Amino acid sequence: MRAAFPFLPVSFSTEGLGGAERRLRRGDAALALCILLPSVPEDVAALPLLGVDLVPVVSPSHPLAALGRPAAPADLEEHVQLVLSDPAAPDGPSHGIIGTRTWRFVDLARRLDFLLAGLGWCRMPEPLVAPHLADGRLVALAIESDPARPTEPLTIYAAHMRSRVLGRAGSWLLQDLKARLA
Repeated sequence: MRAAFPFLPVSFSTEGLGGAERRLRRGDAALALCILLPSVPEDVAALPLLGVDLVPVVSPSHPLAALGRPAAPADLEEHVQLVLSDPAAPDGPSHGIIGTRTWRFVDLARRLDFLLAGLGWCRMPEPLVAPHLADGRLVALAIESDPARPTEPLTIYAAHMRSRVLGRAGSWLLQDLKARLA
């Protein structure tokens, strides 16, 4: 983008769940890279960029890692599930929760810290935990008859409000992302 628009100032912000969509709606952002749950709102134009598999994981020091069999829902009920939450709507919709013992996080990196410390289990984006699975800092958690297993990868979108046409740089960036991730 710097080569195509050398004098354009760019601001990049990370947000918790729902934050990118709120920034679009307020007009604070022209383009967002985000997930849109449970579905894409009618007034948002969203280009699917990539799908990310969510995998259940746990620290090898956690009791669930020592079961020696797939975890049953009753096993999971006894342990804390680390859950991402929208800071603006902490009691809003929940996705993929099994049981009632949850600790809520607005930051994916902090949730990973707690996961690595053995303080619970959760589903994480596979690319984020792959290095930790490879070096043994995390282990995959098999879940018996998983009632909350995602049926498809989580979609990451490039999104903007339909009512606000992207400018030259935003349109260029959208096309560049589409080409790079095709």
